[in-house]
Amino acid sequence: MEVDLTTLGFLSSATSAFLKQEKSLTELIPTEHSFFSVENAIELKKDFDSSTRKILVEALREQYKRLNLMESEKVNSNVEALLEPNTFTVTTGQQLHLFLGPAFMVYKLISAIKAAEHYQTMYPDKKFVPVFWLASEDHDFEEIKNTPLFGQDFEWKTMQQGACGRYHLKDLPPLFHELKLKLANDQNALGLISDFEAIYSTSENLSDATIRLTYHLFSQYGLLCLEPDTKVFKSCFKTVISKELLDMESEKAFNDFSGKMVEHQLSLQLKSRPINLFYLKDNLRARIAWDGTNYMVSGTDISLTKDEMLREIDTYPEHFSPNAVLRPLYQEILLPNIAYIGGNAEINYWLQLIDIFRLYKVGPPTLLLRQSVWIISQKKLDWLTIRNINPIQLFNIKNEQDKLKLIGSEDSENPFNELLVKFEELKIKAQSMADKDGLKNIKTLIENGKLYEKTLKEFAKSKNELELDKNAKDLKKLEQINNDGFSNNIIQERIIYSLAFLINQEKYIELCFKNIQFKPGIGFFLIG
Repeated sequence: MEVDLTTLGFLSSATSAFLKQEKSLTELIPTEHSFFSVENAIELKKDFDSSTRKILVEALREQYKRLNLMESEKVNSNVEALLEPNTFTVTTGQQLHLFLGPAFMVYKLISAIKAAEHYQTMYPDKKFVPVFWLASEDHDFEEIKNTPLFGQDFEWKTMQQGACGRYHLKDLPPLFHELKLKLANDQNALGLISDFEAIYSTSENLSDATIRLTYHLFSQYGLLCLEPDTKVFKSCFKTVISKELLDMESEKAFNDFSGKMVEHQLSLQLKSRPINLFYLKDNLRARIAWDGTNYMVSGTDISLTKDEMLREIDTYPEHFSPNAVLRPLYQEILLPNIAYIGGNAEINYWLQLIDIFRLYKVGPPTLLLRQSVWIISQKKLDWLTIRNINPIQLFNIKNEQDKLKLIGSEDSENPFNELLVKFEELKIKAQSMADKDGLKNIKTLIENGKLYEKTLKEFAKSKNELELDKNAKDLKKLEQINNDGFSNNIIQERIIYSLAFLINQEKYIELCFKNIQFKPGIGFFLIG
């Protein structure tokens, strides 16, 4: 079963306008722009720098060799193909979590693979390679420290700071011990956890473990992982780093276009700063600011003059980390990328970056909203089907009356509520007539009416409680399914983590890969 995501109500106005190509957005970004057109994105990347291709391939070769991940012929072939001028990438990215994090991460990766396959069919004379860009420099550990599983949060307790991809994994054994206790009665689950434990216990840091886990799950599809936190890659970004620090023009370009979006009543997702770079060193990732004389690193006593900063860029480019405004630019400089797969918020903020790409004269990719997926058991689907409830209808539930209507309650419409509406109309009309004619005893009428109104409300409440009680069993089941993530307030792919599905579904990746299709803006309901 499929659903148009724009009909569910959880997409931002900008992302929805992008999918529908609404005038509010196309007046600002024409449909021939590469954000919309993959043909134009390919045209912009057809002369991608060959020296950058060599740097990219050499770094990937070294990465997979260092991690002893050499057995996948498809991965190896895709790495080597990047040397060819007619090879392009389809990329997605995400902050690093343990065990891949929320389920949407699996759907992101599959979306990238499916998109690459789709473009391969469209353009057989070219080659398209799916890439997972590790957002390893993100330092928001609070966002990733918990892994919810079957009603319990498993917390990674560590005192480390800075870029999370650099975190060592020496303090993970207690978390694995807790997981094994939780899953002690499930031998299959324990086997999976043991496999993952072997990956994490023998990896130097979170980035390495994420690459190895992704390889373990997706290498058969040729998915490449790219770790951008390296000196060789940052050297390719030196020009942007220097321009950002010396000219500080990106904030104006960003704000000017964001202002136009606001004028067209389009949502904003991101804010810019005068300098959109962090200083990255050891366990530190902190904002860089200019005080009019020197460059200051927030929260530290680090202060650099312009000359010192230029020497730092030239000698240690790896000490600079882009924020969300410049990270997409960094990606597009490193990769011959023609499509980016993002979630709702990402598509929204990429749209804000159109003038950033123009400022730095870098060709942007086409934007694709990743697939969304809801997994429902056959038993629950049968329960809904018997009651003629389409899973899509669950997203429209706003109150108890909506639930009663869905389960087919004979008296889902409360007649006393209708009387209350009519009585309110009558009060307003009587007050208006009394005011017009100067009648003095209107207060008596209103006071007497209050008792009637109170009684009506009591009847309405009693009637509602009676219906709720009569249908309690069905309402409880409906609420349970709603809380499984079939709601705009509780979205399944965000609240249920990949690990839970991997444990519950022996062939979870295969199930998703078989059923998810390349249909940007479409969600899928899968039985599992």
